[in-house]
Amino acid sequence: MTINVVLADDHNIVRHALKNILSGSNTYNVVGEASTADESVQLVDQLHPDILVLDIGLPQRSGNDVILHLKKSNSPTKIAVLSMYDDELKVQQAIQYGADGYILKNCSPDEFLGALTKIANGEKFVPSQFTHLLNASSNTEQLDNDPLNALSPREREMFFLLVEGLPNRVIAKQLYISPRTVETHRARVIKKLNLNNNADLIRYAIKHGLVTV
Repeated sequence: MTINVVLADDHNIVRHALKNILSGSNTYNVVGEASTADESVQLVDQLHPDILVLDIGLPQRSGNDVILHLKKSNSPTKIAVLSMYDDELKVQQAIQYGADGYILKNCSPDEFLGALTKIANGEKFVPSQFTHLLNASSNTEQLDNDPLNALSPREREMFFLLVEGLPNRVIAKQLYISPRTVETHRARVIKKLNLNNNADLIRYAIKHGLVTV
């Protein structure tokens, strides 16, 4: 059985290396490549791959938000996070948000393929030092843990633009709305998250692993 894979990493050389590893196996077929969070979501929606190999540190918004988006949309695609971060909090966040596995970028090609095989077979995978985290919550609890669950899709989009530090006029131009509408959305986002200002938004995003620093 062929397992179709989408690769999502903002570094071309990483995607190229992963593709070479997967092409050396008769099991895996790379059907798409993405360099941003939005491209990742679009390719999964279009191609319905068996596995998304997802870099947690994508630009604009983190891989964690991609996980949340796909799980809330009931996508059957399994998500294998690929990360350089050997950090318990980041592993815990990814698993709680719904990732099916967390693979470190310093693993060997054989370890990478072995991890993907486990994930494809419906098992969870994390590095051995983090196996205690696999007793995490069920899917329903994971969705309840979405730190942006209170926001509408438009407000969620606004959240990430605000966290980037973009001025209202730039956001307005990007979304084809007026600066006054941007300010209205900004105020709603801050209120719904029980925050006070843009600095709080940035701290909130970092705390919940929604952006990388």
